[in-house]
Amino acid sequence: MNPALSKQSSLVHWGRSLAKTYAAVFFCHSPWIGAWFAALTWWTPRAALGGLTGLVAAIVWARVFQLQSSGRLHLVNGLLCGLVIGAFHSIDIPYFLWIILAALLSTLLAYWLAGLFWKSARLPLLSLPFVLACWAVFLAWQVHAPSALPVGALARGDPLLPWPMLDSFFISLGWLLLIPYPAAGVLVFAGILAASRYLALLAAAGYAVGMLTVHLLGGGDATPIGFNFSLAAMALGGFFSVPGRGSFLLALAGSALTGWLTIVLEVLLHPLYLPLLTMPFLGVAYLLLGTLGARLAPSQPALMLEHPVSPEANLERARLAEARGGGTDSLPLRPPFHGEWRVTQGFNGPETHKQPWQHALDFDIAADGSNHGGSGALREDYFCFGAPVLAPIAGQVVRLRDDLADTLPGEIDVANNWGNFVLLRSGSLHVLLAHLRRGSMKVRIGEWVAAGQQVSVCGSSGRSPFPHLHLQVQRNDELGSPTLPFHLTNVLVRNARNAREFRLYHLPGQSEAVSAALSDDRLATAIRLSRDRCLTYTLRRSGSETERVTLRTKLTLLGQSRLETGKGASAAFEETAAVLGFYDRNARRDPMLDLWLLAVGLTPLSAVADQWRDRPPARLLPLPAAQHLLCILLHPLGASCDSAYRRRWDEASGAWLQEGDHDLQLAPGLVWRCETRAWIAPELGIRRLHLDAPGISWEAELMVTE
Repeated sequence: MNPALSKQSSLVHWGRSLAKTYAAVFFCHSPWIGAWFAALTWWTPRAALGGLTGLVAAIVWARVFQLQSSGRLHLVNGLLCGLVIGAFHSIDIPYFLWIILAALLSTLLAYWLAGLFWKSARLPLLSLPFVLACWAVFLAWQVHAPSALPVGALARGDPLLPWPMLDSFFISLGWLLLIPYPAAGVLVFAGILAASRYLALLAAAGYAVGMLTVHLLGGGDATPIGFNFSLAAMALGGFFSVPGRGSFLLALAGSALTGWLTIVLEVLLHPLYLPLLTMPFLGVAYLLLGTLGARLAPSQPALMLEHPVSPEANLERARLAEARGGGTDSLPLRPPFHGEWRVTQGFNGPETHKQPWQHALDFDIAADGSNHGGSGALREDYFCFGAPVLAPIAGQVVRLRDDLADTLPGEIDVANNWGNFVLLRSGSLHVLLAHLRRGSMKVRIGEWVAAGQQVSVCGSSGRSPFPHLHLQVQRNDELGSPTLPFHLTNVLVRNARNAREFRLYHLPGQSEAVSAALSDDRLATAIRLSRDRCLTYTLRRSGSETERVTLRTKLTLLGQSRLETGKGASAAFEETAAVLGFYDRNARRDPMLDLWLLAVGLTPLSAVADQWRDRPPARLLPLPAAQHLLCILLHPLGASCDSAYRRRWDEASGAWLQEGDHDLQLAPGLVWRCETRAWIAPELGIRRLHLDAPGISWEAELMVTE
């Protein structure tokens, strides 16, 4: 690469990183919003210079101590330290020394405490290093600080609006960036609104609830620290949780608690002459996120602690996970058999699957509606009798029985309900396979088995009037223990049209026929996205010139696989033995990547999978301007389209033809639709992509693959 271009690219990357640090103060990600906030800080030049000094100092200290440079936690804390110290100190040599020392302390605390918080309680550290570092500086100032400025030096500015409550809200927002002026606060709020309308709503609602709480509890004027109420609502209601009714109520409750904690901390810290800073927000965030994170089972509101993003992106992830079945909190299991089996009794079944054993499935094999040939008087007449039984999960054999005789059809052994069985332990849970054939055991107690390994064969022992296989999950290793929820993964479900519908996660119901979605080697090889693979396409769009676009796979520092384009657009993907799935599309626009994600965003590797469904985000669609505006107005948190896929072998092209219909409901009775097609050729890969919509046509042809 040209050295000049390389240097320019590095400067752009560095500038974007700095801008994103300013944006992160209000839980935003856009570098443009961050640049807007950075410019606003110059409303108070001392604070702006201090913030920039603290930010650069944090970068330098991280390099001096050879700390991991990824992440933005230490930068945000260094920035906040610089803003606060710079705002309350005249510009001289001690001004820079105090900021550099505070950045040192906040950087060290950020790296040390972040791991401690996450490992001990899975909590984000947030701005605690900034608070502790600033308190250390303020305590030192109490000894000798002739150049320190009073807080009142910043508190000036005429009212902007005729409504004092609204004026105080904007002043409060400005205080976090040390620009406590109504006009500055309006511009800060405009930046938050541009980044996320939902975050802006939470900021306003949280402030109102927090201030009301302080007023009802007899507190004083909380305007200088009222941003804590907004931060609590934004963090709890949208940044660290999936937006919804539960998370919104959590945000309001958190803001009220923050108001109460503000009064308490004011009493405690006033004798020490220490400002509250963001401590009220931190205390409530740790309390509520820690409590909800300790729940025994995931429930609403759903938390997003590992990789928090914007509320809109959090909701998009949740929608996609729900559509693909990943939102369930039950244990995923592989089908414990080869071929297609039928569910004869499902969860809460009418016969034996009653509480506390309601979470269980019974299977047999049926052909033309019957589960046996001949008269059915013999065990051997039943198609499932003697069929291999596979381990549905990797684990250790902890108990088994293999000596009970198989009953004749119509008879049961009530003394030994489970008959011959295998009990596997996986983590803290146990999986039971029951009614196995006598003398058919392929494993021993203590042996470790892999998922899909044969452990026995289907029989008719125990309480089994007809040969079948029983599957359940339980907490402990005692027979008769209460059952727990589970579901099957990577299955094909025979639907009413006799098509095999792929389900990534599925709990089969009564009489459903299911089979494992086995990978086809030729199809998997064609689709596989190996590390550093490069695909070059020519993209033709209606009304535009043909362009050449390159897609390249990349492994991030966090171990995430992503497909990216030269324009910076990217999406994460995971490839298992059964499916290739994409998610986490970033905000950079690129029609080639959007076409790819719409056409092959969820692709099973089973060649016999006839159809499946998905819910990709609506922002992938090439909506005309009017429909795009309508979608923004009617779906402020974003929307998903209902996508129905089907696939068949196309002899004419010598490839699998994968077709998709994508419907977006803009309003009741108003649906916008587009269609995609992908030709997947053995040994070549995804050779061609096509999109059709009203007045719109996209076409991509594979040129080069590396």
